[in-house]
Amino acid sequence: MSTNTILGIIALVLSLPGSLFIDYKVSARRARFLSLLLGLVGSLAVAGAIYLYIHNVSISIDGLSFFLGTFFACSVGSFTGALLANFAMSAGDRTSDIPSTEY
Repeated sequence: MSTNTILGIIALVLSLPGSLFIDYKVSARRARFLSLLLGLVGSLAVAGAIYLYIHNVSISIDGLSFFLGTFFACSVGSFTGALLANFAMSAGDRTSDIPSTEY
């Protein structure tokens, strides 16, 4: 295993608790479980994409920059997954919460 692989795994694991907590707090009540699941999938997808890019292009990058970039990218991937879950759960609900007199 290369150093970049180990740093990528560590960054993924360290980014999950905070990003999943924020995903849980900002998601709608009925979409919380799905937002956690898609947040996890989003983080894994971003980490996998970074891993494949680094090993296919064969670039050289220092460890700190790689760790911080992977950490923030995995967090953003988790937020994106939660955003998609919230959008998917609310897409079927087209009824308005506000009565028509308040428009």
